[in-house]
Amino acid sequence: MSHLNELARQVRGTTVRILEEAPDDWFLWVPPGTSNHITWHAGHSLWAQEVLCVEPLSGSSELSPAWGEKFGMNSKPAETVDWPDRAELLQLLTTQLDRMIGLFDEHASRLAQIGPNRDDAWDLPRGVIHALHDEARHQGEMRLLVKLRRHLIGTKGNS
Repeated sequence: MSHLNELARQVRGTTVRILEEAPDDWFLWVPPGTSNHITWHAGHSLWAQEVLCVEPLSGSSELSPAWGEKFGMNSKPAETVDWPDRAELLQLLTTQLDRMIGLFDEHASRLAQIGPNRDDAWDLPRGVIHALHDEARHQGEMRLLVKLRRHLIGTKGNS
C-alpha cells in the first residue's frame, strides 16, 4: 500500500507542520461568528481517521470515547472548555500515522479494491480516502485561521 502510505504521510505531515508553526495562543482563537479553532480542526482530523480508518481496520480505537464528543461531526466546540495542548495533539497525530501505515500494510488486500459505487454506504477504501481528504480540507481551515489571526495582529497591533 505504498501509495496510500505516501498519501497519509503527506496529509498528516502538513497537519503536523501547521501545528508546529502556529503560536500556542492561537490554538483556541475563533474569529467572530465561527466556532472552530485550530485545536478543533486537528482533533477532528484525528477523530475522522480513527472512525473511518483505524477502527475498521484494527477493531479498536486508541482515542477515548470523550474524543468523539469533543471532535466528532456533531460536537459543539463553543461548549467545550477542556482542550488538548499542542504536545498531546502532535503525539497523537504521530502515533496514529504510524498505526495507520502499519494497518495499511497489514490489510493491503482489503484496501486494494474499491467496490461498486453505492449511494447508501461506503466501503473501507472509500472511508479511508474520505478521512484523508477530510483532513486535507481541515488543513485549509487551519491555515485560514492562521492567516486571519496574523492579519488581525498586523492591522490592530495586538495579539
